[in-house]
Order: sequence, then C-alpha cells, then structure tokens
Amino acid sequence: MTQESTKRTRPTTAGCAALAVTALLGLLIGVGLFVAYAVPGFFDRPQPSAQERLAKKVGLTEYRLRQAVQDGRLTDEEIEHAAGTQWHVEREQEATRVVVGYEPGPTCYRFDVPASLEPKATVDGERLEQCPALQK
Repeated sequence: MTQESTKRTRPTTAGCAALAVTALLGLLIGVGLFVAYAVPGFFDRPQPSAQERLAKKVGLTEYRLRQAVQDGRLTDEEIEHAAGTQWHVEREQEATRVVVGYEPGPTCYRFDVPASLEPKATVDGERLEQCPALQK
C-alpha cells in the first residue's frame, strides 16, 4: 500500500457542493425572514377616514364624467359607469346636472356638466345638504 506523503489543499467536489447548498439555504432563509416581517408591516396601515374615502369616490366620479363628455355626448350608461352607485340626472338647456349618492349615509354631490360637451369641458362638483330621490 502506498501512503500519500502530501496533504490535499484543494476542496473536493462534494465539499464545494455542500458549501453551495448551505449558502443557498442560508440565503433563502434570510429572504424568507425578511418577507415575513416586511410584508405584514406594509399591510398594517390604518384605514383611511370616511371623509378621505368619500373624497376619493367624488374625485373618481368627477374624473369619469370628464372622460365621458370627451366624445361630445353624455349617455345614461356613461353616467352609470361614472357614478357607480345611486344617481339622478337632470338635462337642461344650459347644463346637465348629475346628482350622485354615496355610502355611508346620505351624502350627495351634484356635478354640473356644461351643455356644450366639448372635449375640455369642466365638471364642477358640489356637496348637497339634502339628497333627492335617486335611482340605481
């Protein structure tokens, strides 16, 4: 039997593979721990106030009505899409008035759309003290 007189100084293939697997597992555990702590913290935000939610709904309705009048007409289907909830429309000579009711509670806004219905038409929203009868 021959005896090796020199010691090996380079790692074996099995040793390299074991080191790579250990490093990969350590990385996966680190990423998993980071996600476990970071993601729930992101979703633990306080709920927005009722007024903030209402303001967002009103802003979205106003935006959708502005988009709807860009083609030069304002149909009931476009109003229904813009309002998304209870609404009522009054078409007059000088303007179209859309009244929209929002939840929670009886909160109503009136949106005035000019009769010209040009692409750059402005839509003005105003909060009403009382809500008229609305349709769905």
